[in-house]
Amino acid sequence: MSRTVTRCIDFQTLKARGPRGATVIKLMMACNDLSLANQGLTEWKEEQTVSRESRRVGAGMYFIRLQLAHLHEGFKVIEAIRRDSVLMDLVQRCDSRSQASFQELERFVPGGANRGEFEQLVGSVRHNLTFHYDESGRLVENSISSLAAEKDHLGSVTRGSTAHLWYFQAADRVVNDAVCFQIWGIPRGADTAVEADKKRCVNSLNATRRASLLFSPGYGLQQLIAGMLSDLI
Repeated sequence: MSRTVTRCIDFQTLKARGPRGATVIKLMMACNDLSLANQGLTEWKEEQTVSRESRRVGAGMYFIRLQLAHLHEGFKVIEAIRRDSVLMDLVQRCDSRSQASFQELERFVPGGANRGEFEQLVGSVRHNLTFHYDESGRLVENSISSLAAEKDHLGSVTRGSTAHLWYFQAADRVVNDAVCFQIWGIPRGADTAVEADKKRCVNSLNATRRASLLFSPGYGLQQLIAGMLSDLI
């Protein structure tokens, strides 16, 4: 039987961690995005109605490209962890399963055994056909600060017995804050649903819940977060 375990994340604590808190949120963002993209792929691989059948192959390719891009961004976060002695100390204090996940992930970062193939197959798709994560280096930290100042300054992380039950709601709140208030410029205190609709956009917090991951490194990201949370947050 499927099951979940949810714990709260205090944005005030994340803010106190500075850039390290932002690094963990970025890792959660990658996990959420990989899971949702895989759900889209799974749904489009199924038999479609006559009106949608002609789009099935193209949609499948799109969601594969999307997963590759998110995976590439996730490994940037792994690199950031490796460069941070405090975060690496947390990794080394994780349980054996989380440490094994991190060691598996290290194969795909610069200098890793699988980096060349990874960059050729994944990096080229990310660079030419998809997008970037927080290139300014400030969006995530700014949103964490904003959320820490709100009356409701708690997010959540849900762990499940299967991959599709995992959900990092804290990361979605950061993404929603960054998109609505920093990128789209919606005034704080305004009805974000109404204002986002004016911009013909969709509020990411109300998206279909996450499903299982396609790539094994994605599940490794999840296990790594689980192992680091107790000490970091």
